[in-house]
Amino acid sequence: MSKEAVISSLKTTRESLLSAIEGLDNETMLEPGVIGDWSIKDILVHLSLWEAELVTLLWQARQGRRPTTAQLGDESVDDLNARWYQMHKDRDLAQVLDDFHAVRHQTLRRVDGFSDRELTDPELFPWLNGESLEQWIDSDSFGHEAEHVAQILTWRKSRGA
Repeated sequence: MSKEAVISSLKTTRESLLSAIEGLDNETMLEPGVIGDWSIKDILVHLSLWEAELVTLLWQARQGRRPTTAQLGDESVDDLNARWYQMHKDRDLAQVLDDFHAVRHQTLRRVDGFSDRELTDPELFPWLNGESLEQWIDSDSFGHEAEHVAQILTWRKSRGA
């Protein structure tokens, strides 16, 4: 996927997510049960944290350094998600929304700093174990977001919201 396509996917999935939560009041955004015990706010925190890790990974890759981010650590995804949920479950919704928008801005800025080859060559960054940066961007941003958009829409439909 070219840089242009990655940027387009980042913008398109963000529009889809914003559309999926459009019209929800603050009380509804805080209501648990969208995914397990998670609320919309918790999902936004979750997406923001994974994408913040991606921003760090992209910055470190741009510096020619092996990333030290959660994606490449020893802690399981489930354990990370549970730990991050506990750390952030009481955060203010306004701050969560600010962070959610800010991290996407940073992602777009970081992606724009790479060439098509740097994004798509699976051999360029050996620490990605044969995957390209584009694949990591997909799994930690627009692909991840699309997964949760579908869950939010299912939840809204089940509530008639």
